[in-house]
Amino acid sequence: MSFFSFKKIKKLRHSFAGYLTETSPFDQLSRHAEKVQATVEALVGELHGYTQGNEILGEAVSNLEFEADQEKQEIRRELPRSDLLMPVARSDLLSLLWHQDEIADNSQDVAELLPLLDIGDKLPDEYKDSLNSLAGILEKSAKEYSELVTKAGAVIKGTSGGQEKLDEVWGAIEEINNLEHSGDKTTRKAIKSIYKTENMEGIEKYHLIQIALKANNILDHVENAANFIRIMTNR
Repeated sequence: MSFFSFKKIKKLRHSFAGYLTETSPFDQLSRHAEKVQATVEALVGELHGYTQGNEILGEAVSNLEFEADQEKQEIRRELPRSDLLMPVARSDLLSLLWHQDEIADNSQDVAELLPLLDIGDKLPDEYKDSLNSLAGILEKSAKEYSELVTKAGAVIKGTSGGQEKLDEVWGAIEEINNLEHSGDKTTRKAIKSIYKTENMEGIEKYHLIQIALKANNILDHVENAANFIRIMTNR
């Protein structure tokens, strides 16, 4: 088969896929990303409340994570079995969905960890400041990622083509990578503040360090999902 024929078939495949899927899987992925963003935002509220000494229940985060999980299951059920009917491989879409869902799952993990140990007024001010900063980075990162899924979907579907739109997608990915880097630095600052604290039991220090590490782990999953989108749009 000539190179020209291969390119022509590939183009026809994408056109055929777009014709048969009026509701693109990327529309569903975007809705799931919005649920994931809402879960992260609910956690952000809990983190701010934690630094203020408020009671943390975690129900809002858990409920939103459940909604995101339901959306995930629906996407899995409705995805066509054949790659012919989609603009990218089914396996790639499922992998992206997994990465995306891990953001919500880990948000729930942090929310459930917060109230397990009552630290009271022992919480160092430097740790509070770092955790609040980390919460802000989480909020920005989740918002940037949700918008990224929509932009990438339009590029992959072919409804928003051109190098300029692709550059926007890759620019958003770089911004998410930068936010993850900032999160790493903020997490290290939070952990250092705990090591310097003298009026705490070992279990209390461990608890606070785990909160910071697991919150930062959410950013890792956002970055992983964004970088997987880079792979999908770079083909």
